Amino acid sequence: MKHRVRAATLAAAALALAACSTTAPTASGGGGGDDVETGNGVTADGITIGMITDLSGPFAAGAAVQVTETQAYWDQVNADGGICDRDVTVDVQDHGYDPQRAVTLYRSMAPDVIALQQVLGGPTSAAVLPLAEQDSVYVGGVGWAGSALAYENNQLPGASNAIQAANAIDYMVDELDVPEGSTVGVVYFTGDYGGDALAGAEHAAEERGLEILAQEITPATTDLSAQASALAQADVAGVVLAAAPTQLASLAGVLSSQGADVPIIGMNPTFNPSLLTTPAADALLANAYSMTSVSPYDNPDSPGVQEANELYASADPAGATGWEVPLAYVQAELLRQALEGACESGDLTPEGVVAAFRDGGEVDTEGVLPDGLDYSQVGQSPTTTVFVSKVSADAEAGLELLDQVSGPSAESFSYGG
Repeated sequence: MKHRVRAATLAAAALALAACSTTAPTASGGGGGDDVETGNGVTADGITIGMITDLSGPFAAGAAVQVTETQAYWDQVNADGGICDRDVTVDVQDHGYDPQRAVTLYRSMAPDVIALQQVLGGPTSAAVLPLAEQDSVYVGGVGWAGSALAYENNQLPGASNAIQAANAIDYMVDELDVPEGSTVGVVYFTGDYGGDALAGAEHAAEERGLEILAQEITPATTDLSAQASALAQADVAGVVLAAAPTQLASLAGVLSSQGADVPIIGMNPTFNPSLLTTPAADALLANAYSMTSVSPYDNPDSPGVQEANELYASADPAGATGWEVPLAYVQAELLRQALEGACESGDLTPEGVVAAFRDGGEVDTEGVLPDGLDYSQVGQSPTTTVFVSKVSADAEAGLELLDQVSGPSAESFSYGG
């Protein structure tokens, strides 16, 4: 990753534009003096990308960090000459974790963006992806739902939720001494995010000789006393959580108060460092782990993570930190590589961006995502490797990286086809 750090500030979110339509590509001057074909979101001197995120719902804190890092990244790209001799503008919109709102925003933005760097969240991305596929619009950063893998236009930033959850079960058995025959709880949001995680956990439990006690909740469920009581009464040996930080704090706190001293492994978005200032901090420090597709913030061995963190610190020195910093950076990096590939092929259209990332071979992110990402096979997770971290008061942003793992159940899981 060649971009150097400079000071940047978060631009205000642009207003959503005209209703959804498509325009025919036109010929325009491209990088290196060559002509390129252009389409939606591209002018002679500019490229517009979109970001439909959650600035007012359950993932608002982490989403705000991602917006800051995203704007700083593209500001730096523009300072280095842009993409295809054009400056990149980011149109940021807030769906509040409402799928219908996400659809409305997409329809208003689609005529004026070449790609969507992110549609945050499983249910919101599930609502947008069919429309984006019809328009051949690249969509990245969609919350790791397995359903997104069926779309050729989607570039998942790392392992899917099912792969994460299967790895969580494998890790409990192989590293946390959860014995065969035990019951493991799965607490999960209704919808694509939680459903996908449950599928992976159920597959792994069958492979490893465990029983699953499933507890379905919604994002509005902020008090998990009932779920924790059910898990404690079942004497679970561990818990997989596919929810948000609020639910992690509640679950860990209640389980601890009931004397259930068991590991809780949360999927990608469940941990936020602000939780260590809550009454649940001791319970989290004792038993909470994080299974993520992207490296945590505290990873001195990854050049990509270090560059991402330096860029964020320059953009917002007093800003909240977390694993969302390298996530936003790598989402932008994946899209940059696709845009540059489209420019080099002479097809700077939405269709050209999709073709560029699918034909690009293995992707290197310098340790932000696992090595060897493969986007050539539609329908399958680009990797089975994930990062395992422990909640820690000593680690910057609250997660201490323990290992990268690819467990046997994760490797044997398949979405079919």
